[in-house]
Amino acid sequence: MTHIIFSDYRNPAAEQAYQIAWDFLARTGAIRDEFEACVFLAQRLTMMVEEGQTNRIRMANRAISEYQRHADESDDLIRGGRRAEGH
Repeated sequence: MTHIIFSDYRNPAAEQAYQIAWDFLARTGAIRDEFEACVFLAQRLTMMVEEGQTNRIRMANRAISEYQRHADESDDLIRGGRRAEGH
């Protein structure tokens, strides 16, 4: 697996949160598309920095939860789309 990094000069905790989230998602096999996951996590963590978040564990947990929800919703759309095509 390619190692994609993220950094936000405004908040070093964001880089640590990204690494924690990436490592967890990679270990659990949740990352299907590395580029898509990188962009998703970077966008979410950037938003958290803009909201004033500074706790790396809280940021990582939130990013993980949001990515898992995003992946589940994508799966539902794909399954739903296939069902609609079959009718």
